[in-house]
Amino acid sequence: MEESKLTIFRLFIFYILITFCLVLPDKLVTAAETADQSYDIARKAYYALQDSSRKQMYRDQWLNVINRFADVYKTYPDSPRGADALFMWAKTTDGLYQISRLSGDAQDAVELYEQVASQYPSSSLADDALLRAGELLEQSLGKPAEAYLVYQRLISRHSGGDMVEKGRQQLSGLAEYAPKQNKNFNDNQKAALGKVLSKERQTTPPPTDGQTSLASIRYWSNPGYTRIVLDLSQPSAFSAHFLPEDNANGVPSRLYVDLDASAMAQSLTGSTAVNDGLLQRIRTGIPEPGKVRVVLDLKSVADYKVFPLVDPYRVVIDIAGEKVQELKSREPELRALPPADGDAIALVLPDQRKVQPPLHVPTSPASTTLRRIVVDAGHGGKDPGAIGPKGTYEKDITLALAKQLAKALRQQLDCEVILTRTADVYLPLEERTAIANKVGADLFISLHANASENHSAFGLETYYLNFSKNDKAAAVAARENGTTMQQVSDLELILFDLMANAKINESSRLAAEIQKSLVGTLSRKYAQIRDLGVRQGPFYVLLGATMPSVLVETAFISNPREEKRLKSNKYQEHTAQAIASAVKKYAIANKLIAAK
Repeated sequence: MEESKLTIFRLFIFYILITFCLVLPDKLVTAAETADQSYDIARKAYYALQDSSRKQMYRDQWLNVINRFADVYKTYPDSPRGADALFMWAKTTDGLYQISRLSGDAQDAVELYEQVASQYPSSSLADDALLRAGELLEQSLGKPAEAYLVYQRLISRHSGGDMVEKGRQQLSGLAEYAPKQNKNFNDNQKAALGKVLSKERQTTPPPTDGQTSLASIRYWSNPGYTRIVLDLSQPSAFSAHFLPEDNANGVPSRLYVDLDASAMAQSLTGSTAVNDGLLQRIRTGIPEPGKVRVVLDLKSVADYKVFPLVDPYRVVIDIAGEKVQELKSREPELRALPPADGDAIALVLPDQRKVQPPLHVPTSPASTTLRRIVVDAGHGGKDPGAIGPKGTYEKDITLALAKQLAKALRQQLDCEVILTRTADVYLPLEERTAIANKVGADLFISLHANASENHSAFGLETYYLNFSKNDKAAAVAARENGTTMQQVSDLELILFDLMANAKINESSRLAAEIQKSLVGTLSRKYAQIRDLGVRQGPFYVLLGATMPSVLVETAFISNPREEKRLKSNKYQEHTAQAIASAVKKYAIANKLIAAK
């Protein structure tokens, strides 16, 4: 009986072993097939995104594809699809940067490309990844020294790759950024040296080749104020010229801007009527080969200023009329130049006068009452702003805060409050200030959430437009502007002209009231509220504002504790009430409203 049981047990074990051996290959095949299937699904999503220009304008559509490739790579890192998925993760992130123009996206793409080469050195994609990483560092991030080291790595470690010759060409153009000392650095030392050299070389902007294209013209206009924005494909030398009114020949005063080495879309050629009381029409033309001219026919002009902005590149023209009228409508309008009627511009412009009027930013008339406040919710749409450790988007926090602040201001001051955005939409920084100027606002308040690589950083600070006094303020300005530190320095050179009549003192006093109220109010309700003070910096969103204007960093979204607070309705309400109270105190002190 015992022997019979033993025999049955042995047969059972034998059956299990045979079954396992037969099934195991099928399981392995199934796993490989699953990796291929998952990769194919992600790739189809990628091509669907590439085929839809509408989808490409939404960050979540890009992130959806990015997450698909990331999941394939993380699930099957050792499969043949591991390298493919990681490379496509990098390539999709690279594509996102081409739309968002956020330096963080470019840096993420660089790190992913370099990871492809490090983790899969024998892959045919390794040299492609390094070449693209070098191009992003050199051309998009302004880090030629780091790019040099990446190209050098491509040539030395992937000599059989088809991208080596391109890498050599790129390297030869960056010879001046080669490390000058110890040639035996290890990879970590080279990377550290690259960062140091990059900082030293930041004052030299990357070269731009080819012709600039005038892609579009946008404008905001009313009888007393006009802002025109010329959207360019890359930097262009430009000059601005003013022609006074010629009463004898019935020719109005004109302001025109010439863009050198430029071309423009055919749809922009000609003119369009505006006729709002200040700006009669906008005309475009090509006075000579390689030059684009944009002319503004004006009914009256008191002041004007023309200045460039970067990332993306554009030229901004601000004009103030002789008399700023009270606005009947508060609705901001964004208009783009429509297809033209073929008006030839070069024929109607006489030679420019040698004497030019002084250039400075327009100012609004002194206001005796507080009628209208514009509240700006930072970021939005394809620009998420900073992202917290738990995935909270700054754009969502600022919109919620803006709505709370608008409610509090209406309650406490009984004035009109206009939001630059009421939904998750993208607004260029220059459009936000233009809205405030267009509607004749008395105050402009832009709301943001701070961020730092140091996740323990926390606190509150309030900014107004001026030269940055330290590297930290410049870094905040660079982040909010979506630019590099070098571009912030370039902007400060422009500020010498721009701020001749900017309301610096009033903005400083408003910022001080807001900072004091925020710290005092929130300290009574929350622990660890740090006063980082009132600071100054060159912020695009405040540039050209004709009224006192401030930028408020309400907390650090990068700090886990403060991220949690920012998401809280109570914290948002307390913050809004504190800012509204500060605005009321400022208004009473400046006799904009009567004390009650």
